[in-house]
Amino acid sequence: MITGAGASATFLPSRTLAQTRRIARLAVLSPGTNAQRPVFAAFRARLAELGYVEGRDVTLAFHLAGGAEMLPEFAQTIARDGADIIVTDGQLASVAMQAVTRTIPIVAVAGFDPVRRGFAASLARPGGNMTGFATISDEIAPKHVEFIREIVPAARRLGVVYAAINQPTHRALEQRAAELGLALRHIVIATREDAVRELASPAIADVDGLVLPANPIIAGIAGDVVALINAAGKPASYGDRDFVAAGGLVFFSYDIDDVYRQVAGYVDRILRGTKPGDLPFEQPSRIQLVVNLGTARGTGIAIPQSLLARADEVID
Repeated sequence: MITGAGASATFLPSRTLAQTRRIARLAVLSPGTNAQRPVFAAFRARLAELGYVEGRDVTLAFHLAGGAEMLPEFAQTIARDGADIIVTDGQLASVAMQAVTRTIPIVAVAGFDPVRRGFAASLARPGGNMTGFATISDEIAPKHVEFIREIVPAARRLGVVYAAINQPTHRALEQRAAELGLALRHIVIATREDAVRELASPAIADVDGLVLPANPIIAGIAGDVVALINAAGKPASYGDRDFVAAGGLVFFSYDIDDVYRQVAGYVDRILRGTKPGDLPFEQPSRIQLVVNLGTARGTGIAIPQSLLARADEVID
C-alpha cells in the first residue's frame, strides 16, 4: 500500500530462507514519487523468477521522497526501523543512505564513481556495506545533444531538463554543445507543477529541442513531462526509458530495466549469505537507442533515416 510520498508499498517477492522461516525486509529509497515505474516492475519480476513469494519470503517497502530534500530524513527512518537490504535509486538516494548506515547492506543504482566517492575500496571488491551498479552517464549524455542536432540540423539552442544539476553530466553536455555550436538553456523541475510551468509551449518556445538526462525524480512524472513536450512539438532525447514508454521521442542510455533485474540478483545473493563488500560494483555495458516513430508522426517531427538505422528498437 502506498499512502503518499515516502510511504511504504508492501510487496513480498519469492524463494526464501526456508531454514529460518524468517521474512526478509527489503527497503527501496528513491527521490521519485512512483513505485510503478518500469524499473521497479523489472526488479519485482526478477525477484519472482528467483523464487521469492509475496508474504512468504520478503517484504518490499518503497520510501518515495518526492525530491531530494526529504531523502536524508527517509534514510534515517529506514536505518532506525531496520531492513535486511536497502536498494537505492539514484545517486542522491545512495549518498543519503550511506551517510546514515555503514552496516546494513546497500545495493545502489547510481551515476557516480563509488571508489572516488569513498564508498568502495575498489570496483572489483568494494569491501564495505555498499555494492551495486555505477551507471556513470558522462559519456552518454553528449549523445543526446547529437541526436537532437541530427533531427534538427538548424538547431541553435537546446533546453536541458534537470531536477538537480549533476556537475559531471553538466560539463559533458556543455562541452559537446559548444563543439556543435549550440547554446544550452537549463530548466529545473522537480514536481508536476514545475513541469506545467516550465515545459508549457510558451515557456519552451525559445529552444529547438530538449535533452533530459536520467533522473529518477523526473522519471516519476514521465507521463506529464512527455505530454507537455509533445504538445509543444519539440524533439526530445531522454535518459530514462520511462519517457519513451510514455510516448517520448528518443531514449538513449543503459538498459536500466536490465540493471534492476541484476539488482534483484544481487539481493538474492546477499540474502543467501554473500557479503555486499564481496560483490563487485558493476558498470552496465548494454546501451539502447529507442526511437518512437509513432510520436514522430503525431508531432510532425521528421526522424532521419540515419538515426532510424542505428536504433535498437523502433516503436511504431
